Amino acid sequence: MKDIEREKIINYFNYNIALEHSAIIQYLFHAYTIGEAETENEIEEIAREEMRHLRMFAHKVVELGGDPAISERASVFLHAPTLEELMQFNIDAELMAIKEYSNQLNDINDESSKRILSRVINDETAHSQIFMKMKENLKQLIKSSSSQAEQERMEIAQLLNTVLQKQYKKILEELYQSFITRFKNPHLSDELEQKAIDKMKHFGWIAEELTENGIEIDVSLPKVEKINQINQIVEYNAQEEDISSQEFKELSEKTKEESLKWILERISKREIHYKDLKEFLERSDLTEKEYSKIISAFTVGSLFKKGAK
Repeated sequence: MKDIEREKIINYFNYNIALEHSAIIQYLFHAYTIGEAETENEIEEIAREEMRHLRMFAHKVVELGGDPAISERASVFLHAPTLEELMQFNIDAELMAIKEYSNQLNDINDESSKRILSRVINDETAHSQIFMKMKENLKQLIKSSSSQAEQERMEIAQLLNTVLQKQYKKILEELYQSFITRFKNPHLSDELEQKAIDKMKHFGWIAEELTENGIEIDVSLPKVEKINQINQIVEYNAQEEDISSQEFKELSEKTKEESLKWILERISKREIHYKDLKEFLERSDLTEKEYSKIISAFTVGSLFKKGAK
């Protein structure tokens, strides 16, 4: 591949990462605030597909020698006077992405990159149709208002949004680290991706607690530390994990809200793996087979299979 073609694809795909990032946040915000269970589930599923698109674009950027723009984000549209107008924002986002990706498809020659774009265009076309159906179904839906005292609401809002922002920051950092280490250390890359997925679960728990209390979610873009050296990545995350675990524990002890206390305690207890990972990576007496087997035990997905043969 010529350098000019490589540079073009990197620039295109980094722009696409920012588009997918904005779609993920916009759709999750709508899913957590719309107040209609079936619709929420459908929007959340679309957001998960946008996460897969972001991952595909980022992996290709790294493969071509670029730096994935994980800390960039396009405009997000979170509020509208009616639910119909809210869905129209999502329809517009999908149609704009289809147009942009179609233009890129016609402007590049690399077959691998064209296959990625074709797959994503197909998904976005389906998403636009799903959102159109949602728009029709939501015409009569009226959101219920919260009756909780304003002072209590504000205290919960500040606490939860602080935690939400921490999880958002870690999601972006761990995804970036996963993408950048994909070819340097695939085992570590997979582990970092699993940890980012874990943080997405935390993000969802907190967002749901916020909306149940009638509180607006803070999805402003956090500052991301773009660390790309393997030894620094593990050290940084081990230190961050210690701090976060203690912060969540202290917050859970202060709050009187039982559902919130349970969430904070649960997150605190899940922040326990980077220290073990750091100690493991410092060992030099393991074979590749042992390395692969042990590092998989740190991932979220495999924790439920420890007793399996």
